[in-house]
Amino acid sequence: MKKLIALSAVFGALFLTSCETGGPEPAPATYPGDSLTVTGVVRPLVIETTGAWCQYCPNGAEIMTMLDGVLGDSVVLIANHVGDWFSTDNAASSKFDENFPTSGVPNFYVNNTDVGQSPATAAAAATMAEVAFSLEADVMLNDAGTSFTVYPRVKVLETKTENIYMVQSYLLLNGVVAKDYGNGVDLNQVSSLPKVSTGSGATPTTWAQDAAVVAGVPLITSGTTYTHDEVLYRHATTAVVGWLESSDAATSDTTMTTLGPWGMNLGDINPLGNAYAAGDIYGTRYTPFQFHIEKPTLPAGMEADFSVATIIWELRQDGSGDYDYINGVVTHVN
Repeated sequence: MKKLIALSAVFGALFLTSCETGGPEPAPATYPGDSLTVTGVVRPLVIETTGAWCQYCPNGAEIMTMLDGVLGDSVVLIANHVGDWFSTDNAASSKFDENFPTSGVPNFYVNNTDVGQSPATAAAAATMAEVAFSLEADVMLNDAGTSFTVYPRVKVLETKTENIYMVQSYLLLNGVVAKDYGNGVDLNQVSSLPKVSTGSGATPTTWAQDAAVVAGVPLITSGTTYTHDEVLYRHATTAVVGWLESSDAATSDTTMTTLGPWGMNLGDINPLGNAYAAGDIYGTRYTPFQFHIEKPTLPAGMEADFSVATIIWELRQDGSGDYDYINGVVTHVN
């Protein structure tokens, strides 16, 4: 009997040992966009068509500064440069110029309407509009420091069927000093206006008078160095459908595709294709996708802060191939 008790104790110990986990359960992986909450916020798009060569374009820069000071991140501000270094080999800039045509610069669009040089009232009113989609986006620099990974999260606010919606991210440059960087990169702002003193060579352009006055307070003071801001510079060229947890290399359960300036069809990650039900959310751990934007190597001496505008477009149904702005968000990288 003593032997049976002893054997029973041994087998019991072995059974208990086999049930041990060897430590605490690993925490579930966190998808990069899990911290994002998408509400129904509407952010209108304000596009300024401009250029460093344009003698009246400081007026547009002043307006953009005022919009930024008053409306801040409740609008998506993009300065699309034409005819200067920023537009060189810039496919996004070229497509924007075609999609939002102007007869002169500076010129503004609010969403899909040409408003000339008076965007403020239209932009403020557009923040109260109703839209079918809302979104947020997280942006991370990859481990090698060579590209930005954008994690959009899109929420359907209104059921839509058979329309084509595209989503894309665009890299914007901010705080680029208006001066000559050499090697043909002269970004001094040409101006015939007394409020701006055009630079010469490496001596930068400056504001010669207070400007962008809001409620009696100038947002730009005399003597301030002129900078180019919200400059459309490039678009995401690669999309990955699936979850890349630690690298930029696609795996067996991910799909990598090349993107044009208007981005990826949202229907490519929607199980129902181009049919969207109100309340659905894309860009979660269950419907993951990311965009990759190459981090630029800027000319010697040029510094810039980066931000990323992530935008939802709707293909116009008139056969033109043009796109209407739906909603967007700007994410500041540094």
